[in-house]
Amino acid sequence: MIKLTIRKKLLLVSFLLLVVPIIALGLVTNKVSGDSTHALIETGLKNNVRLATEMLNSLDKAVQKGVITKEDAQNQLRVMLLGEKRADNTRPINTHIDLGENGYFFIMDEKGNLLAHPLLEGQNIWDKQTSDGTHYIQNMIKTAQTGGGFTYYDWPLPNSKKEASKLTYSELSTSWGWIISAGSYMQDYDAGQRHILSAMLITLIVCSVVGITLFTFFALHISRPIIRVADQAERMAAGDLSGEKIVVSSRDETGQLASSFNTLSDSLRELAGNQLLSANVLAASSMTLSSIISETTQAVNQTSHAITEVAASNETQASSIEETSRAMEEMSTGIQRIAITSNTAFEASVGTLQEAENGNELSLRSTVQMTAVSSTVGDLSGVIHQLGDRSQQIGQIVEAIREISAQTNLLALNASIEAARAGENGRGFAVVASEIRKLAERSNDSAAQVAELIEDIQNDIQYAVGSMQKGEHEVEASVAAIRETGEAFTRILQATRSVVMQVEETSAAAEQMSASSQEISAALQEMEQVSSNTAGAAQIVSAATEEQLASMEEIALSAQKLSQMSDQMKQLINNFKM
Repeated sequence: MIKLTIRKKLLLVSFLLLVVPIIALGLVTNKVSGDSTHALIETGLKNNVRLATEMLNSLDKAVQKGVITKEDAQNQLRVMLLGEKRADNTRPINTHIDLGENGYFFIMDEKGNLLAHPLLEGQNIWDKQTSDGTHYIQNMIKTAQTGGGFTYYDWPLPNSKKEASKLTYSELSTSWGWIISAGSYMQDYDAGQRHILSAMLITLIVCSVVGITLFTFFALHISRPIIRVADQAERMAAGDLSGEKIVVSSRDETGQLASSFNTLSDSLRELAGNQLLSANVLAASSMTLSSIISETTQAVNQTSHAITEVAASNETQASSIEETSRAMEEMSTGIQRIAITSNTAFEASVGTLQEAENGNELSLRSTVQMTAVSSTVGDLSGVIHQLGDRSQQIGQIVEAIREISAQTNLLALNASIEAARAGENGRGFAVVASEIRKLAERSNDSAAQVAELIEDIQNDIQYAVGSMQKGEHEVEASVAAIRETGEAFTRILQATRSVVMQVEETSAAAEQMSASSQEISAALQEMEQVSSNTAGAAQIVSAATEEQLASMEEIALSAQKLSQMSDQMKQLINNFKM
């Protein structure tokens, strides 16, 4: 980015204020003069064409009066507008008619035939068109037919092939059917504009040179004091306050700026000197304060340490007493429970002794009864064995009955066969044989049912025999167990009597221990209360000491910061060169 000094900025602004209005004025003047010139051209062309039309009308009146022929009148109009026709079929441009340096009249009919022209008289220009394809001759004819008007187009200059912008006014005369046109080239009227532009350019250059020279001196007059103030300000920013005063003779704003800056420089020198003295005093005070605070902090630390040790000892003692008291309370509670349990055990042991005696007596009775049961079970086992033998005998008898029934059935069958052979005589015998066979079958069925019942009874007897044998063994085992139980009850009875005596003694001792532990617990509670009060007071003193120590540390930190600030202030002030 380009860095512009105040001098360059003043010159640039002054140059713009000088040049921009002149350029704007030139452009506006050129535009206004161009518009005025175009209006003047249009007015001149229009007036000349109408003048020519009036001349045509006058000649036409003379023709109508018979003063002159129409052909002579037409030729006379051509000569007045252009000039006599030359041998090469061209006509000169009438210099007495002001249509510009290269402007001239020309006449054509409504079909585009040139009736009068400096160079092209007798030719048809109906199809003439511009480079973009516009038939400007046809447009010119249409404009003339509608009452007259202007047409812009490019056309070669006289005696040259170079085309130039041209403006033509055309108007139709109904008397002869002629279209009278007057055209002027725009460049013939631009000379005045070019002259104005040249004059303004010269004026711009002269004014710019003079203005830049004046503005340069003015910028130097304004910028020099400002540059001196800026240089002095940079030196002050770097810490150099030893610069000389800025001398400016002018009494304008730059002079006021220099004077104010000199006052500021003097004030800064005085302020820096005062700050240096204050910093020295502050540094000495902060060192003294730091020394005092250090000694005070050391003393407070020692006091705090001693109080902390006392508080810790009291807390330890209180904790030990509290634990001992808690242990004694627990011991007292345990001893009380032991005493209660001992009493309960004594009562229970007495009850147990009574139950043991009852159990021993019941055991003796059970032994006698189980002996009788064992004898009865033995007898019952013998009877069941006999039933088993009887059931086997019954089974043999039932088997014999089944054999007899089978033989009877066979005999009845044979009798039926023989009765059938005997015919009518044996019919009664056959009936008897049939009944005998039915009875034999029923006997066989009954014998089978009895056999099944006997078999079930035998199975039950066998099961009963097994159960009785097992019962005999169990009864024998029960008798032995009851005997052992009786012996155990005897031993339990003896042990219970011994336990009752010992529990009675233990209960008495537990009651004595419970009373002693309660007294010890009460004494420990008093010691704990005293120790707790001492520890609380020590903690309060320790907390106050810690607060005082914290305050002293904060004061020491503030004194340290104050010392650092004074050192920094001295360093900053030492950076200034007075």
